[in-house]
Formats: sequence, C-alpha cells, structure tokens
Amino acid sequence: MSSATKIAVPLLLVVAAASGAYYVVNPGQQAPVLPPELRTEPAPSNPRQAPEPATPVQAPAVAPTEIVRTEVADRGQSFSDAPQGVKGRVLLPDGRIAAGVKVMLLENVLSNPIDMFLKNKAGQISPPISESVTSDEDGSFALGVPTAGKKVDLRIVTDEHPELSKSPISVSAVDWYDAGDLKLQYGLTVQGRVVDAATGAAVPGATVFMMSGMNTHAMVTTPGRERGVSVQTEAQGYFRFTSGPRLGTVNLTVEAPGYATAILLNPQLSDSAPNEFTLKIEAGSTITGVVVDPRGERVAGAKVAAMGLSVKTPQNETIYADDQGEFQFPPLRDGPYRLTVSANRFSEKEIPVVLTGEDIKAVIHPRARVRLKVLSARQRPVKSFRLGLKRAFPQNPEAIGNVLDFPDRNISPRNYEGDFAVIEDMPPGDYKFQITEKDHAKTLSPMFHVVQGEDDLEVVAVLTVGAAITGTVVDDRGQPVAGAVVTSDMNSGLAAGTGLFDVFRTMIPEKHTTKQVRTDKQGRFELKQLAFADYMVRVSHPKFCEGTAINIKLSQEGEVVDAGTVTLRLGARMQGVTTVDGVPTGQVKVVISKPMPKPGEPGSIQPGAKMTPEQQQEMAKQLFTTHVLSDGNGNYTMLKRVPPGVYKVTAARHSAENPFGALIDMKESEREIVIAPGQETVVVDFNLSSR
Repeated sequence: MSSATKIAVPLLLVVAAASGAYYVVNPGQQAPVLPPELRTEPAPSNPRQAPEPATPVQAPAVAPTEIVRTEVADRGQSFSDAPQGVKGRVLLPDGRIAAGVKVMLLENVLSNPIDMFLKNKAGQISPPISESVTSDEDGSFALGVPTAGKKVDLRIVTDEHPELSKSPISVSAVDWYDAGDLKLQYGLTVQGRVVDAATGAAVPGATVFMMSGMNTHAMVTTPGRERGVSVQTEAQGYFRFTSGPRLGTVNLTVEAPGYATAILLNPQLSDSAPNEFTLKIEAGSTITGVVVDPRGERVAGAKVAAMGLSVKTPQNETIYADDQGEFQFPPLRDGPYRLTVSANRFSEKEIPVVLTGEDIKAVIHPRARVRLKVLSARQRPVKSFRLGLKRAFPQNPEAIGNVLDFPDRNISPRNYEGDFAVIEDMPPGDYKFQITEKDHAKTLSPMFHVVQGEDDLEVVAVLTVGAAITGTVVDDRGQPVAGAVVTSDMNSGLAAGTGLFDVFRTMIPEKHTTKQVRTDKQGRFELKQLAFADYMVRVSHPKFCEGTAINIKLSQEGEVVDAGTVTLRLGARMQGVTTVDGVPTGQVKVVISKPMPKPGEPGSIQPGAKMTPEQQQEMAKQLFTTHVLSDGNGNYTMLKRVPPGVYKVTAARHSAENPFGALIDMKESEREIVIAPGQETVVVDFNLSSR
C-alpha cells in the first residue's frame, strides 16, 4: 500500500463516520396489542400482485393505501432544456401511472466528499440539482443535469410507498439517459402505540418519524426527509405507516411535548407478519443557555451538541443557537450530559458535565491568528499566492494531511499588515502552510504549532524553484513520438492503471505539482518547477496506448531526474453496445482488465518479494484496467486504447441499492477476449438479462 493510500483510507472512513448520527436503542420495547381497526395484513410478497383492500382506519394519521396523484404547488426547477439529463416514467406497483409524484436529482457523495462532509458538519442541506413532479398524463419526468459527467442520485418520493432511489448515475455531455419504467413498491405496514413509560397511558399528538436503516448514515439525505417520514399519534396513541421498506431495517423516533425523545433502532421488518411496536417515552427536562465570545458578544448560529453520560440518558441531540446566540434543547431524559459548542471561526468548546434543567453560558474563543511572511527563492517578498493549510505530524515530518474545515484561499496585499499576511481562523494543532505561486514550485512552510489563546505566531516561508523530470517517448519500433502529451501526476505506483486512486484523490493531500507539456520532434520532454514529492508521468497520444513512468522521487532544489524512455504501444479501440433483453440500455459499466498470472506462472510475483524497477513497470502493465459507462443509447467506447494481449471484460448495471445485482451481471457477462497486434478496433457487445 502506498503512503498516499495509507492516508486516504482513514480519511475516507472519517468522512463516512462523520456523515451519520449515533443512536442508542431504547430498551424494553414490547409489541402492543392493537385494536381491531388498526390491525392490517402485511403487503403482498409478490410486488406485482395488488393487495387486498385494508379495513378503513379511523385515525387522522393514516394515509390512503394507494397513490393517485399529489397536489404540488411548486413543480420545482427541472432544467429539462439542459443538453443532458435523466428521464423516465414512474409507475405504481400494479402498473398504473403514478402521476404527481416528486422526482429529484441529488449530487452523489463521490462527486465531492469533502464538501459533503463540511456541509453535514455545519448542518447544511444541499438542495436538489433538479426536481419536478411526474406528468399527469403518463407519469414521465425529465430532469436536466447542468454539469456533464457529474455523478447524481435519482430519488422518487411519495408518502405512500418506500422511497425509490437509483444511484450513482453519470450522464455524459449531450446525452439523455432513459431510466425506463421505475415501478414503486408496496410498502410494509409499520404501526404501534406511543405510551408514557411511567404510567403506560397513551400519548396522543406525538410525532413518530420512520427512516430506513439504509438511509440513516447517508451523507446525502433527501431534502425534507432528513429525519424520515412522519405521522402523528391519534387519541389513543396509535400510529401507522404504510411505506415501510421491504428490505432491511428502520429507525423509529418519537417526540412529544414535555417528553424526551425516544428511539427504537434497527428493528427488522417482516413481510409475513404485522410490524407492531410500543414506543415508551419519558418525561424530560431541557438545557438552555447562550453562546458568547470572550467580550460577551453573542454568537449567532452556534452548533450545540449534547451527549448523554450515563446509561439512564442514552440520548444525543444537536441544535443550533438562534440569532441572539440563545439555545434550548428539546426535553432530554433527566441526567448528566456533555455539551460541545462550535461555530465558524471559533474554536470548539467542550463543557464536560451539564445537568438537565440548567441554564448555562458557553464562552467560545475565536480561532488563533498566524502571521505569515513569504519570500521568493531570491529572498524578495511575495504578496500574492494561493494558500492551503496542511496538518503536520512531528513524528513523521514528511507526511501531511488535509484540514477539512480550512478551505484553500487566495492571499493578496490587502491581507497584509506590514511584511506579514494575517491568516485567521486557525485551529489549534501542528501544521504546515502549502503555498502555490506562478513563478515557483508548490512549497511547504516549516512546521509550526498553534496554541489557542497565545499571541500571534510568526511563520516565514521561502519559496522553491523545485525540481524537474525529463525523458524520451518512443513507439514500439523505437522511433520518437512527437506531440505526445506528458503530464506529471501523483505517484500511484503499481495502481497507476487501475483507477483505484480515482476513489481517493479528493481525500489525499497533494504534495505534487501537476504540469503538462508536449514532446518535441525527438520525443523529448521536460517538466519544470515541480514540488518535492513522489511522482509518476503519464504519456498520451491519440494513436497509442497510454504510457507511464512510476516511482520518481524529487527531493532537492534544482534536481533533474531522467524518467528514461517511455514506450508507447499501438492498441485497439474497444467499443460496443449494452442491452438488457435485447433493448439498448445506458448506465451499464463496461470494464476491461488484464487477468493476473497465477502463482508460479510467468510474470507472477511472490508475495513479499522485493521488486526491481523493471518488475514494477511490468507489474503495472499487468494491472492495466479501464472502464466506461454506456450512453443513453447503450453505446460505449473506451477512453483508453488497449494494448495487445489477453483480457477479461465484464458489464454490469451498477446500483448502490443493490450491489449484489452488479456482481451477478459481472459473473454472467464475463468473457475473455484477445487483442491482436495492429488491431485497430475490437467490438464487444453485452446483452444482460432482466431481473
């Protein structure tokens, strides 16, 4: 595993963990005995079979059993005139038209995980990229995607059926992906009663939220459904949902005036028996307070989180202070809590123990300031540059990490006080500044330590001219290749051609400099002003397969490293059509890869064996893989040419909701192809079976 990957994996886990909420089960839940008018049969296990009409329920919270249409005053912004997008038609479970159903496209988390993390941390909800409601006549929709290639999630939302989601979808420029007929499911009935934990008396007017366990930790929640769907209990405390998911679990949350929030976490739903739950809630007390700065000025919009400190208070709540800096928690179970207060441009404040019923004043301090002087390689002041903040590690001086809540910024003379730029909003910890300036290589400042409350720290950074990489590009006959595009890139090592780093790139701190040049008539190239880092170079030319040189280390001022000769091979362009039961279908992922040699076969590497640079280059070739999504008409063309050899190819419909379906597609479609030397084009069609 490369050092970059070692950094990326924990960062990705941090983002995933930060995106969810932590819940604790309310113990002692018992299945209630419901009155006859609330008892219903489960939805049919065969989704094509219509259910028997349910006995009408005399309770205000019960929704109708079928959707015909929903009156929606605002049809949303669909961007249906965009050059690319997603279209389709929504049907009811029995095949009838589902008119007036809300359909939306949301940004997929893989588009920008860091931005998603910061928005979730700040409690911000991203609006849909586009949204509309299905037509009254035929249930169709057309949602434009303003930015081509952007990964999006398709969500179909009704109160009477489980939410339908299709993701990720990536639409190419000037392409409309047809999602076809999207059939809603019959939901499972989830019902029960809310009672007072002390007396067992019914609690009318309580609000019960239901959220699928699959959506609990989603970084991209459906706007308006951040807590799930909701109903209110009727006079006898009963509630009922008809849109329970047919797979997985749900979380049930109940709130009522004067009571602490109660949560039932992850009960498994059954489609063969009633799903009935008693939710017991306890009378609670609140915690109130105000958030101020050291001068007593109130801080608006501060985030205040409470975490229960005993088994009797297994409750967590997060709220935001109002415009006057005041906050009031909903009723909490009586007991001790730990409060954490945070706000933009302020350091986080922790109050170890607060009891319910208390009114507190939380004093939070502005983040520290650092005074930064930047000098050129000739020791002259530089006052215009791009500044990033990277976490430093005293025990590993070569490593850096991203600081997610400190976005990169432009520094200009207006940020200066005398010879120093004033950098505000600095969190405590160990850091390095990363400075990008047009006449120098990307430069890291010396390590410095920020302590909250101390006087401004002064940091001096001297820019470097960096190092250079040279080399020669030839074809497989040894002739120079002129006009090839040579790009410096983060060193992916053996994973250079696998696409593995594509998942992690936005998470990995970039020490390297990305530059691009073309080879001259002799096939020579030189990449200058490169920051000190580990590099690879990628070489591309429309007539050849991509070439690479890996594991190039730059560490000294003025250093010039020869990457050697990069040989480009002639290769074939792979293309074809993807169909499902003979019908052209888009958003099918086609993958071509080189089968790995088995242990003992020529080209295999013994586990743990140390490889020479030549063996690493050969291994990188063996790891060759590339993929592409078919367009709305089922056509695809690989973006990379494929060198001669024996390959494995697969096709699969990818869905975050049903990854096992993709595995089945890959197994059924897998085949071996041979690309001969000099072959210009290879056509491989795939016909997947419907499921």
